[in-house]
Amino acid sequence: MISRRHFILAAGASALATVPVRAGISNADTRKTLAHAVETFFRSWHSGNWDPFLSLLTPEFTFQFPTGPQRGRHVGAEGRRRIEEWARAHTREGNRITASAPDLRLYDGDWVVVCDRGSGEFGGQRYTGLHAIFMRAEGDRIAEFREYFGELPQ
Repeated sequence: MISRRHFILAAGASALATVPVRAGISNADTRKTLAHAVETFFRSWHSGNWDPFLSLLTPEFTFQFPTGPQRGRHVGAEGRRRIEEWARAHTREGNRITASAPDLRLYDGDWVVVCDRGSGEFGGQRYTGLHAIFMRAEGDRIAEFREYFGELPQ
């Protein structure tokens, strides 16, 4: 008799094996696009210069964020505008994540998920948090970004 755990593992492996690849782009190309976007995202947090990251995004973009002025799910040109506002606000306010320790990076089809522990400064105060960042590629661009986070006790 097969255990429930083994059934779930087998079903999950089967589902991953059938993830479709978009026409015209290989898994290796998608992974390269996603890895570059993740590295650019973390460099942008460190430097405060978001232009390199924003240049990787599609004009029609999905941005989902849990809090603040950009809270909610924003799609299309509105999504692109909202992530640009989010990035510019962090630059203007001097918010930086200067240290990041990723502890998980998963690739699945056209998605990457990165979990990290980051620290820096927000609003002139020391910041430490846990982040779960999701990005989805379309071709050689990023078409979707989602983030979830929580603060760590000091």
